[in-house]
Amino acid sequence: MNRARRRDGWWRPANPQRAFSLVELLVAMALGLLLAGAAAGVTLSVRQVSWEQDRVASLKENLRFASEFMIRDIRPAGLLATGGLDLAAGLEPGDPDQAVQQVFTVRKAGMNCLGQTGTWVASVYSVANGQLRCGNDAVPPQVQPLVDHVQSMTAVALNADGAPDWNRPVALRVELVLRSPEGAPETPYRLEFVAGLRNAVLEQYSFD
Repeated sequence: MNRARRRDGWWRPANPQRAFSLVELLVAMALGLLLAGAAAGVTLSVRQVSWEQDRVASLKENLRFASEFMIRDIRPAGLLATGGLDLAAGLEPGDPDQAVQQVFTVRKAGMNCLGQTGTWVASVYSVANGQLRCGNDAVPPQVQPLVDHVQSMTAVALNADGAPDWNRPVALRVELVLRSPEGAPETPYRLEFVAGLRNAVLEQYSFD
C-alpha cells in the first residue's frame, strides 16, 4: 500500500505522476506535425513517381502503335491493282517544293488507313490539334485520329542512295514528337523510323 510521506512540511504521494507542461505539450504537437508532414511528403513522392512512370509508358505505347500502323500502311505504296508500280504517285508530299513534309499521302491498291478498299486508295497523314490523324482524299475528307499528344510529324522520302527524293522513293523516314499531357512536365519524346517501300526495293534489286 502506498502511503503519503511528510517531506519539508508537505504531504505528498509516495509515487507522484508529473503532468506535461505547456512547453512539452507544444513540442510534442510540433514533432507530431513534422512526422505527419514527412509521411505525407513520402506518399506524394511515391504517387508522383508512379504517375510519371504510367505517363511515360503511355507515351511509349502511343509511339509504338503509331510507328507500326504507319509502316504497315506505307510499305505497299505505289502498288497498282494490275501488279505494276507507280512509285512517284505512291508517296505524295503535301508541298512539292519542300523535302521535309508535315503532311503526306500514301497511295496504293488495296486498303487505306481507314479500312476502305479500292483499286487506288489514299491515306493522308497529318497532325492537327495535338493528334496524329489519318484520312482519305475525298471532298470533304474523312479523318480519324490515331494518337493523342502529338506535337509534330515530319516525313522525308528517300531514294536508293539515301537522298531526299519524292519522285523515285524507296523508303520514307518519319519522325514523331509526342508531348506530355497537360499538367505534366514538358518532356518531348521523339521517335524516328524508316518504312521501306517493299515493291520499290524489289524493283530496285531486279534492275541490279
